[in-house]
Amino acid sequence: MPTLSTVIRPRVWIGCLACYNGGRLTGEWYDADIAGLVTPADLHGRETSHEELWVFDHEGFCGALEGECSPHEAAEIAEALADLSEDEAGAFAAWVEVFGGQSDRGNWVEKFRDDYRGFHDSEADFAHEWFEETSGEEETARLTVWPFNEIDWERASHELFTGGFHAEDAPGGIYVFCAC
Repeated sequence: MPTLSTVIRPRVWIGCLACYNGGRLTGEWYDADIAGLVTPADLHGRETSHEELWVFDHEGFCGALEGECSPHEAAEIAEALADLSEDEAGAFAAWVEVFGGQSDRGNWVEKFRDDYRGFHDSEADFAHEWFEETSGEEETARLTVWPFNEIDWERASHELFTGGFHAEDAPGGIYVFCAC
């Protein structure tokens, strides 16, 4: 099991659903990476007939978890975050929101890294960078000759982002993914 970094350390408040439905809050805060191991007996401090636990609150997920969920789901997301750098965490949260439900959770980090094309100032900037990275020297050299140095990168980006690339807003720019 991966160990969470000291930078990304998500926590969850796990509560007993039977107690909640009975009008009482019984629960505790736990490190999210062990949330799937918490038992009703852990919450109650003794054996109990209550069976179902639920994550009612959370912190430190960098936006990768919204609302309530099962302890198992919280642990899976925490384990994925543990494998990411701090710089990747925000992009991962955006990716989970758009693509996470379509992916096998056991391979989230691998699939995220396959899809992620980086942080960019705008779709036009991404289009320009993508052209430079994927074009040969001859095509790139043509950009310095009129009329090619007048490429409308905004318009070019429209073609890219209607043909497989996907942008998600990020603070100060966009995260780009290719779900190709």
